[in-house]
Amino acid sequence: LVDGQRKRRRMVSDDEREDIVRHERNERRLKKRLLLSPKTYFAVGWKCLTVACVALEISQIAFAPVLSGEMKKMPLDEFLSRVLGASSSRCGDGSRKKSIVSTAPLNMFIPVINNVGDMACKASSWRQTWHVATDLIATTVLVPIVNAIFFLDVFVTFFTGELTSSATLVPKPFFARYVLPGVGLQLLVNPSMVEISRLAKGIIDRAMHVGPSLCFHLFLGCVPFVSYCYDCLLDIIFDFVERQNMVV
Repeated sequence: LVDGQRKRRRMVSDDEREDIVRHERNERRLKKRLLLSPKTYFAVGWKCLTVACVALEISQIAFAPVLSGEMKKMPLDEFLSRVLGASSSRCGDGSRKKSIVSTAPLNMFIPVINNVGDMACKASSWRQTWHVATDLIATTVLVPIVNAIFFLDVFVTFFTGELTSSATLVPKPFFARYVLPGVGLQLLVNPSMVEISRLAKGIIDRAMHVGPSLCFHLFLGCVPFVSYCYDCLLDIIFDFVERQNMVV
């Protein structure tokens, strides 16, 4: 009997084995749902982070007259620098030069400081170090984190379901999921959408500069790699959502 099973296994080709593994993986994926319960630790923690980022966005407008003397909204990196203690008071030669931050479309999450030396006052070495450190922390750490939270909140909100009276996890109604306060409202008020539009415009401009034909061939060359990464990422997300829903 064992010898017969070994012979049958040897008769199966590698392609057939891959099809069997792929079929089992797809069957396992179909049994799962990419739907997160709103009572999981991750959903509650993510909602707290989102509320904190929204409060930070409101503070950029509310405290702008006090920190900058202007009524318009302050840039996030400048606001965080002022809050962390990088004062704009005059020192040394009577002026403090602002940091030069690149606004290139590809620097969506991490604005790049082009000239760190222009940020320093000429008062004392420790004060110069403090100014540079706070600007670097605000620009290269806090700003990317806030932008990433705003961007990912679109997907987290979309894939978060709701619980019925019988404690059954179901998707949100169509209007609440796709319109208000769903994807439609997110696309209108989410601050990261401005950076996304700049990024898309920059990619289109570079694609037109390179040439549509070359970009199409590059796209075809990247399809297998992107497909593989998509499958791996989807498996990780499915497993994470499944583990979170089991905790509840």
